[in-house]
Amino acid sequence: MSQLPYDAAQAIDADDVASLATGLCNIASDRDNEGAIAEHIARRLERSGIEVHLEEVVAGRPNVVARVPGTDGGLPPLVLNGHLDGAFHVDGWRRDALAGWVEGDRLYGGAVSDMKGGLASMVVAMETAARLGGTPRDLILQAVMHHDTVGLGTKYLLASEGPTEGYAICGEPSNLSIHVANGGAVKFSIAVKGRASHISRLDEGIDALASAVGVYSGVASMAFTHQAHPSLPDLPIVLVGVLQAGFAAGCTAPEATLLGDVRTVPGMDRHTVRADLRRIIDQHLSPDTTCELRITAAQKSFIGNADSPLVAALRTAHTRIRGAAPAVGSPMPGQAFVTDAADLAAIGLDSAVYGPGDWHYAPDEWVSITDLRDAAAIYLATAYELPHSP
Repeated sequence: MSQLPYDAAQAIDADDVASLATGLCNIASDRDNEGAIAEHIARRLERSGIEVHLEEVVAGRPNVVARVPGTDGGLPPLVLNGHLDGAFHVDGWRRDALAGWVEGDRLYGGAVSDMKGGLASMVVAMETAARLGGTPRDLILQAVMHHDTVGLGTKYLLASEGPTEGYAICGEPSNLSIHVANGGAVKFSIAVKGRASHISRLDEGIDALASAVGVYSGVASMAFTHQAHPSLPDLPIVLVGVLQAGFAAGCTAPEATLLGDVRTVPGMDRHTVRADLRRIIDQHLSPDTTCELRITAAQKSFIGNADSPLVAALRTAHTRIRGAAPAVGSPMPGQAFVTDAADLAAIGLDSAVYGPGDWHYAPDEWVSITDLRDAAAIYLATAYELPHSP
């Protein structure tokens, strides 16, 4: 049985992790443009002698897949899964969000918490594993394109090359707590159509905006058809985040569009959400307007196991590195996150969400550099703490 030299894990250089995370934050990947960041990570892993390849999912938008072979043949692998795309709040930053900076123990940068910081920790864990000559099991990095809601990159990678057994850590920001559940998502658009007319001839117009406001009020207070889930007690929830309408102050709006997002529990899907929305629309839509409802994206819920071998290994590794046990559960706001753990678990991997950072979609997003270093050490240590038999 291979034993982790914990002094090696503790010797991971915080400045190295912070430097890599800063470099990743400085590469824009928020607009269907993951190619440059993928190439950056692949080149760095290659310089460490790690087996790596790019899997192009869409032209210019690849996954990065890397592997450090295990030393005890036949053990199920450990997957470290993180996404390359990174949205961030574009307004209100004290400095350029694409020029990360350090203040004390804080690293600031666009998408540093969701999740370029966690991705840097995973890359450094891979490099440290290679430097140690490998962990007991294959250690696989999946740095995927287009996580956003649907998890396209992870779905494509799992379908093309797996693995379909073993363990997987999804590195979404959990503030170094172990999350074992999160909701799914169904996103939708509601397009209301009326007829434009000048304020001087209001009787000739049909106001799509007024009708859309009625629909908005109904959706905001609606109850969805669902069965409550004990791991996700705060879900489902719904938000209409966009209402676009009209083109002139003195004219009725000929069109109005609502864009919304439902965070779901198991048993809810595009069909149940669509039926519920249709019912609300029919109740609130003005009779002289028409409406088109579309479901624009969907992802499953993730329901893990707090007593699984992976959670036990993560708990042990975290405790040995940090000196105290981690929290385990599925609290808010993590319940309302959407993670690729749903697809990792669905294909058969014992999965959990564990990553540095406490994500807020806000200016001056930051992650503790100590947490970035510790996350890298804990990812590495978990590969040793997992069971040493298939």
